[in-house]
Amino acid sequence: SKEQFFNFGLKETIYSSYDKAEIEWNLLKNRIYSNEKVFIRGFGRDASGTHLFQAFYERLINNYHVEKDPTNNSEPAKLIRALTGYSKTKSSKLELIRNYQISHVFGRTKNVFAFTAPWNIVYMPKILDPFTGHEAKGDMIDEYTFLFQKQCYDNFEKFIEEFNEIMISSIFKERMGESLDTLSLDTSYN
Repeated sequence: SKEQFFNFGLKETIYSSYDKAEIEWNLLKNRIYSNEKVFIRGFGRDASGTHLFQAFYERLINNYHVEKDPTNNSEPAKLIRALTGYSKTKSSKLELIRNYQISHVFGRTKNVFAFTAPWNIVYMPKILDPFTGHEAKGDMIDEYTFLFQKQCYDNFEKFIEEFNEIMISSIFKERMGESLDTLSLDTSYN
């Protein structure tokens, strides 16, 4: 039944432990605010517009070390392996899992705070990809996405609320407005 299928998906999704996620979330914020290397997913065809996000983050948070993830998923993959002890590839140190994929629960992969946020990355059964991909549409998709995101929120409410507070803080919004006012938006993606 639909309910059994949804329950399977929710039960079999693998998250970081809360304690490990808390440590990694604090390290990520520190790297962002300390102008250290952090990652985002590439933007545009062949990532040709990524420089726009990099310039935006330089002005917004004074971080000149925002880099495009080499494969658009290698940093999240490294992180979820380290946080869970599971790997999709054979390793002598990690437990091998099959038929799982790495997924961003809330997306926001161009957001430097969200792309490698430990609360936003999970291993999920591959069979559920049609229910969580950005191209998925329909009532069942909406229903499962709600349950999936709610489960993640229930696990990591403190960190997700902190992320939301960062995004809506008056200082952040003020700096964002200033950044957008001064940023020349080159839409040619040269």
